[in-house]
Amino acid sequence: MKRYYYMDILTILATIAVVFLHSSEYAFSNQTGDSHWIIAVVLQVTFIWAVPIFFMISGANLLDYRERYDTVTFFKKRVLRVVAPFLFWSFIWYIMTPVLLHQPENYHISYFIDGIMHGKIQPVFWYFYVILGFYISAPLISKLTNLSNRRLILYLLGINLLFVNLISYYYTLRNQPTTSFQDGIQIGTAGSIGFFVFGWYLKHYLLTKFQQHILYTAAGISWLIMIIGTCYLSYHRQEFQRNVYSIWGIFGLILSLAIFELFKNKLQQWEPSSKTRHILSRISGTSLGVYVIHEFFIYWVDQRWPHANHSLKYMLLLPVCVWLVSTGLVMVMQRIKILKKIV
Repeated sequence: MKRYYYMDILTILATIAVVFLHSSEYAFSNQTGDSHWIIAVVLQVTFIWAVPIFFMISGANLLDYRERYDTVTFFKKRVLRVVAPFLFWSFIWYIMTPVLLHQPENYHISYFIDGIMHGKIQPVFWYFYVILGFYISAPLISKLTNLSNRRLILYLLGINLLFVNLISYYYTLRNQPTTSFQDGIQIGTAGSIGFFVFGWYLKHYLLTKFQQHILYTAAGISWLIMIIGTCYLSYHRQEFQRNVYSIWGIFGLILSLAIFELFKNKLQQWEPSSKTRHILSRISGTSLGVYVIHEFFIYWVDQRWPHANHSLKYMLLLPVCVWLVSTGLVMVMQRIKILKKIV
């Protein structure tokens, strides 16, 4: 199987972007009169493509799995690879959260199971539910994603874009429930399926120079609209309007597609040296581990400097330090056999 090194770079950058997102949550405070709040909003919008890129890379790499192995092997390789870290770190977070937040300890197996089933243990773990859902659905979707089905794939992407990224996004901006049409059209309008299939599509089909320029221009405009829209609506509604830069909205989608296409276009044929390949593989291989542990370091800083999250050092320097420390720690853990399977 050919290795696409632009995906390694995208994985590394997306991991860094995740840490920046979680270090700029001062935006949620809605301190619209503070210039640092505006910087936090800019950071939130600028790095909103992080998780969509993970989804797109998964779709690009895994929707072709039938060319390499059967479905049973696929489940062994992918589902088990994610389930173990998910359960282990969910348990660690369940145990540690009351300690970190100085809350009363009230441990019980039923509470842990309820937290797992309803995603209440660690908010950033919502990613696991989506990726596991994709893995479970991949045997079905992979039957569709082949080069002979281009028009059918475009139809799937079209209805996803229409009902999720346009219609649903519009009603979300108005703080209204999504339409019954989206609930009724189950296949094709599940929010995440678009990213997985878009990743596969962009990997296999080349955009013309004109299409690329249109996409990059639209991404720049989308970035500006999300920043201005978030600031404007948050000020006038007196409540932070996070949904403006939702990854399920048309502007978040366009920005994510442009990031993926830019790196694919520039680096698809790149063949780095063996040393560079090894470095890229090692660092990109820490992405899941960094995802599950980086919040520990952010929580640790928050407990010692509880009012620092509005500072520029916190928003610009802390995420770099947290990513470096987390990456280094995961690399060490990966060398220990008993810990390797959980990171």
